[in-house]
Amino acid sequence: MKHKFTFALLFGLLSFGMMSCGSDSIDQAADQSVEQFEEAGIQNMRNDALFAAEAASANMLQLRLGEVALEKGASAEVKGLAQQMVQNHEQIQGELETVATQANFVLPTQLGAAHGKSQESVTSHSGIAFDIAYVKEVVSQQKNLIKRYEDIAKNGVNMELKMYASRQLPLLRNHLMMAELIEDAIDSV
Repeated sequence: MKHKFTFALLFGLLSFGMMSCGSDSIDQAADQSVEQFEEAGIQNMRNDALFAAEAASANMLQLRLGEVALEKGASAEVKGLAQQMVQNHEQIQGELETVATQANFVLPTQLGAAHGKSQESVTSHSGIAFDIAYVKEVVSQQKNLIKRYEDIAKNGVNMELKMYASRQLPLLRNHLMMAELIEDAIDSV
């Protein structure tokens, strides 16, 4: 009986350990932020913390995909979009890191699971198939980012994070417009 209990306890601990090792870097960073805020007596920071972590991972994805597109892109339009995305998302990420430092948000150092899958999916292509996958991913990601940035600009708790989100929205909307124009051109071919 004692061995069964010990085995069950060991199995449970191993299962829990495997789940926590495989947990998403976005959730881990957000959880660490919330924990820090709660220890300081600040409540209701989950949405802000999750936004900061998601934004950092999304910026990393845009930087990585842009760098790959500069190498693998088949068309000048895609390479031009990639150059713009890399330049702008370096700036956006730098500003986010400054806000995170000032406001004590923890940012992930690795892509979130969904962003990692997006990177793998896009980079598995080459030639025109890569261009199509890259542009479609940029459109999808920018739409998601715009929704999240609008939400935090309106509903965020931390003022620095709200102002950061508001400042980035025109640039994100411009990225979406540029990517949609290229997507339309590709779709009409």
